[in-house]
Amino acid sequence: MSSIVAHASAGLTMYLCCNARQRGLLRCAAVPFVALAVGPDLDYFAVWFFDYAADPRFSHSLLLAVGAALFVKLTLSRSVTANLKLRWLLAAGMSHPLLDLLVGAHPVPLFWPLAGGVSIPAGVLPSAGSLAFDNFYLWRNLLIELGVLGPVFALLIAASGRLRFRELACWTLLILPIWAVFLTRSIALER
Repeated sequence: MSSIVAHASAGLTMYLCCNARQRGLLRCAAVPFVALAVGPDLDYFAVWFFDYAADPRFSHSLLLAVGAALFVKLTLSRSVTANLKLRWLLAAGMSHPLLDLLVGAHPVPLFWPLAGGVSIPAGVLPSAGSLAFDNFYLWRNLLIELGVLGPVFALLIAASGRLRFRELACWTLLILPIWAVFLTRSIALER
């Protein structure tokens, strides 16, 4: 499972991409994007408080991601003044199951209810392990995860701001070596 910070960052990135050209961004308008990105892990509350473990974790399916994004779009389209584009809401909703797929530790039920879990043979992102504050690996892997995802998210935001190709190429060349170091470290971790 990828960390909650990485999922929240994905939602915030989608919000910034969606509103890259809008002046006077409302901070509260970022909430639906972050909620869509973090939402699939709300099933942990059922595990923690009611000792319920859903198998498969259908909250990580693309069907629920699309349904949640449509629900947010229909619910908030008239009440939020920020521009909530459906494509970015969908991207925020789908970011969670896709990021979990990149961990490669467990199958993700992307196509629930049609098929079993989908997994990739080699993980690109580290697993958070146990969600405990005293877990060294949680913090180390969070740093690695942010090093892998941060540059990608930064380039997405830069590209959505309609930078000229030359500026985008300069930023890419600057960020690429840092990203490569973190990605190499992440892939080298034991699964």
